[in-house]
Amino acid sequence: MFKKRNVVAGLLVILLVISVGCANAEEAIQLKTSKEIPASIFGTQTHFGQAWKHKEIMPLIEKAGIKWIRDEVYWDKVEKEKGVLKIPSITDEWVNDAVSRGINVMIPLNYGNKFYPYNDFEAFKKGYANYCAFVAKHFKGKVKVFEIWNEPVIFGIRKAYGGSKNAKEGKDCPWLQKYTDLVIAVAKAIRKTDSDVTIIAGSYIFPVNYRFMDLLKEKGEIELLDGLVIHPYTFKLQPEISFYGGDVPLERDGIVVSDDDHSYSSIIRRMKEKMKEVGMRTTDIYATEFGYTTFHRTLGSPYGGNGIYEGFSEEAQAKYIARHFILHLVNDLKVAIQYNFQNDGIGGLKHPEGHFGLVRHPSKNYEPKPSFYAVQRICSLLSEPVKQFKPDWQTTVSPDRYLPSNRWKYIEPYINWGGQEIQSLNRVEKYLFKNSETGEVMLALWNAVGSSDRQDLLSDVTLDTADYTGFTGIDIMTGKSFKVNSSVKDGKTVLTNVTIPDYPVVIKMSPKK
Repeated sequence: MFKKRNVVAGLLVILLVISVGCANAEEAIQLKTSKEIPASIFGTQTHFGQAWKHKEIMPLIEKAGIKWIRDEVYWDKVEKEKGVLKIPSITDEWVNDAVSRGINVMIPLNYGNKFYPYNDFEAFKKGYANYCAFVAKHFKGKVKVFEIWNEPVIFGIRKAYGGSKNAKEGKDCPWLQKYTDLVIAVAKAIRKTDSDVTIIAGSYIFPVNYRFMDLLKEKGEIELLDGLVIHPYTFKLQPEISFYGGDVPLERDGIVVSDDDHSYSSIIRRMKEKMKEVGMRTTDIYATEFGYTTFHRTLGSPYGGNGIYEGFSEEAQAKYIARHFILHLVNDLKVAIQYNFQNDGIGGLKHPEGHFGLVRHPSKNYEPKPSFYAVQRICSLLSEPVKQFKPDWQTTVSPDRYLPSNRWKYIEPYINWGGQEIQSLNRVEKYLFKNSETGEVMLALWNAVGSSDRQDLLSDVTLDTADYTGFTGIDIMTGKSFKVNSSVKDGKTVLTNVTIPDYPVVIKMSPKK
């Protein structure tokens, strides 16, 4: 009884802290819970399959308005005795908890089992497919999406069967051949138990997905999946760009997956074009992991501090997650899962895996980081019934980037990645959204640069229409509203001296009656 009272009391304190932290946001944004939001693409990774406490965490996710969670149901936890399969009771608990709160569940069907060694592939494939079908049947009507294996390049498959990480061998890549056969067997097994559930698969390495599609088509199974998986981590880069694009990745991967501007939007556009070209049943893409870690990258970190991840400030993490979520939305992703909801506590302050969270470790009472509030505001503002709006009038920003000087030359910071220089987009990103029920329009703006010591842009924004009124701004980082000066001239609306920082601000407007 004492322990139970402490858990309840602790949860009340956590929710109170979050409520107080959102007091300013409530002045400008009508915050919504997951249950109050009918649909959205916004999700987060949880690890209830690794003993996270769903009774403490799920209320925080619901309060944030996050609509999806992704969590694992491990094969070796389901089939502890060969041929005897049973879902752990704790798994039923967290799945039912999520569903009751209006949160959609995605389950990656993960990893091996000692009873089915990789070296007997046919037995392994049969056993894995049986486990997957068992899980799908058990959760029919509750789990929305099943993902076949997580990161096969890293976990099990490539190590067992060999081949290059980027599958440069193409159709002859051993591990990719085995993974494709595995996916086909599993998808067919799941379809027999639940014809309506969504089944996805793929790799976090973009060139691999292209070759995976080619193999599916060659085997006559290109219409089997409902979508493809990506993990668009940027590691050190800003959300709008990646380390693909240009001559270096072409030489490395043997395939082009991005425009030469390295933009994330071009990667998604090209991948959807490929999906359509090979005849997939949809062009749906699921970002089942992306995120930014706030660890301290220093001596004592993995690889002596020479790892691939940057350690971002908590403010930068919030800014980049907000930018990335909006990019997922405007690029028409089906679901986007931020990794992950809480700090794991892995490896102390110096380990990247331990600090991706929107909230701190349970030992810190799940104290929210700035990213929690930024995500909460994004979820409430840009979920259904709000959709991207592409009117027949244009929006221009002037200036749309930092101005040069004839006294000195500023070179935008860049990353040298594998021998090529990659710069930020160094421009204002601007996207319109519309509430289909109220007609309210929102303009999201941010400066697509890395954080620096410079002032925010101060720009004029021109809408080639005079059909809207009631302009007001919302700061995604603070939740506060700000005044927007507007005037109409020659059938155009001019918003003067709009501050555009390196994170999203939203300008709301209503149609004139």
